[in-house]
Amino acid sequence: MTNSSGIDDRSTSVNRETLAASLGSALKILDPAYFGFVMSTGIVSISFFELGITIIARPLAVFNVACYALLLALFAVRAAAFPKRTLADLRNRDRHWGTLTFIVATNTIGVQFLLFFDIVAVAAAMWGVTVVATPLLLYYLFVTEIIGTGKAGVSERIDGAFLLVIVWMQSLAVLGGLLAEPLAGYGNVVVLLSMSYFGSGYVLYFVVVTVVSYRLLDGPIRPDDWTGPYWITMGAAAITTLAGTTLGPGLVAFQGWEPYPPVIVGVTFLAWAIASWWIPLLLAIDVWKFLTDGVDGRPPIWVIVAPWLRLGFGRGVHTYSPTAWGRVFPMGMYTACTLNLAGIGTFGLLSVVPVYWSWFALVVWALTLVGMARALGRVFFSIDPTEEPARESV
Repeated sequence: MTNSSGIDDRSTSVNRETLAASLGSALKILDPAYFGFVMSTGIVSISFFELGITIIARPLAVFNVACYALLLALFAVRAAAFPKRTLADLRNRDRHWGTLTFIVATNTIGVQFLLFFDIVAVAAAMWGVTVVATPLLLYYLFVTEIIGTGKAGVSERIDGAFLLVIVWMQSLAVLGGLLAEPLAGYGNVVVLLSMSYFGSGYVLYFVVVTVVSYRLLDGPIRPDDWTGPYWITMGAAAITTLAGTTLGPGLVAFQGWEPYPPVIVGVTFLAWAIASWWIPLLLAIDVWKFLTDGVDGRPPIWVIVAPWLRLGFGRGVHTYSPTAWGRVFPMGMYTACTLNLAGIGTFGLLSVVPVYWSWFALVVWALTLVGMARALGRVFFSIDPTEEPARESV
């Protein structure tokens, strides 16, 4: 009995050490882009809130706030435990654009605090944090991209994640537009800052999307080159639409801005049209990727029928990675921006689009969530906790 008990104790101790090593390894390689999960969950919940389907919207909102708090804690621990790795991620051109997801996620949570919980103080505090953090992080990232002799060519290092810069700016404009009225004493300042971000983000979109389009058109594109963040070509235009519909109609309440609502509404519709143009192309390339990436011969029938199932299921064909959330956020954002644009009388006919598109976005969100759970489980329970899976990462 004593020997058996001793063996059990040693086994338990080994299991605990293995689990601790797995957790430490997972924390060390935790991708900054994981705040994209909060962005995606948040905008899907907001979309269903706008549709009036609160049975889906409210649980997602509560779940998302909890996940945001958990991610903040995890990244705080990571920064303390692995400061060199954290700084290396900021210098790594392949990963540092993912840090922008923190800003967008924070603004998304701020919008949820306003819409679901009516807590203006928390939303205003989050907006204030992101307004202060924006110039520091923005210019650091651009300086890092510009300076250096060992960097690759533009077409080799730029992908859809570069468009997070626009999403970042417009998320500030969206939350600022919603806060302008509640923060009446500071309304003019909030509107001025929000319109500045809206205008600069709008113009910068055409610059950045040109570079990203060149990346897609220049040379061969392999299936594994096509990643979720390329959907931000649409998502950046969609969030620009949401920012315009949030800011434009409300400008009449602020002195000096009265002549501008018709102009803002006009350019906002242009942004929506651009976002809509991208969708068929993005869907077609997604299907091509899921039917060919890592597939020898004919893909399984379930992949042919529903290609996005690969995000959540399959063994050798499981394609989840943290950047997959870059696909979900634009889908949810297109629902939200179309609903808000349809709320402006002239565009009422557009309201039929999100009624169907929203469910597709929810299904892709759910599949991506399953894929994330599988990837996390694989890391935590792998035989070698220090080994990073070839097709999945945390």
